[in-house]
Amino acid sequence: MHALPSAAPWVHRVAVILCPQHSLGSLGLVLDVFRMANQLPGGHRFELLRLSEDGRPLAHPDGVLAVDGGPERLQEADLVVIPSLWTAGPAAVASHPRVIEALRTLPAAIRVATLCSGVYLLAATGRLDGRAATTHWALAEDLQRRHPEVQVDAERNLVQNEALLCSGGSLAGVDACLRAVQSLTDRDTARALARLLVTPLERGPQTLYMPPPGWRRHADADIRRLQDRLEADIAAPLSLQALAEAIHVSARTLQRRFLAATGTTPLRYQQALRLARAQALLEAARLPVAEVAEAVGYADRVAFGRLFKRHTGLTPAAWRQRHQPRA
Repeated sequence: MHALPSAAPWVHRVAVILCPQHSLGSLGLVLDVFRMANQLPGGHRFELLRLSEDGRPLAHPDGVLAVDGGPERLQEADLVVIPSLWTAGPAAVASHPRVIEALRTLPAAIRVATLCSGVYLLAATGRLDGRAATTHWALAEDLQRRHPEVQVDAERNLVQNEALLCSGGSLAGVDACLRAVQSLTDRDTARALARLLVTPLERGPQTLYMPPPGWRRHADADIRRLQDRLEADIAAPLSLQALAEAIHVSARTLQRRFLAATGTTPLRYQQALRLARAQALLEAARLPVAEVAEAVGYADRVAFGRLFKRHTGLTPAAWRQRHQPRA
């Protein structure tokens, strides 16, 4: 009696775009994640295609990289991945017209995932116009300026619009690959791969890693004085009128100058200060959450908890559990 033949594996073809501007760490991360996925038991396997602008081996600053073809082969893929371009997204856009055109004309069913600044190539196709996207928080303003039709949301770690997926900073590339694996296979496969990679399946919002609003240098001495005032008493109620009177301007002028200097509003600046202080208190003190909330200016513990989770991805109690040092 003969054994029944095992079912053929379900092969997913993943095309990885290679550019001279790519971070080798980001490129290696992509290749390693999908090769690691091939070590999992089960019926899903991933075939990698490395594609360049002209289909020839890529002269990268760190060495010549072998490729499997040019951008015309993107049509063969189930998923296209664009690794991080460091801060050279605009330079990659200028030197990759064939890749951009191939991305623009891809069938809607082919998924595209961008890692960090890889989003510049996808944004150049126009496919993100009118849609939300993300990138590394430090590049968000530049991306928004170059592509005003894209709704850049730097606070989010992952943004998915149907078949288009964007991720934030460098290690968020792991999150993007895991989400792509989940969309090609199922959540159980993605969860098993996350365990193999020793990483959470969902890392949380990018606000966990962003500096507080207003971190940039600016020359407005009046606004710096107001920042000092807000930092000195973060629990005090915010009065735009009082802040405006302190520098002898109208409330409307205050809002305009504060936004121009810091990139945010006085209310959001105070909110960021309060959340940063709350995180420090949760890590270092044993105060009940209600007392932490009150100490940073929130009388409503429930409202504080919702705000905290929206910005950190964790409840105050979970934040404390994760970040307090263990004996």
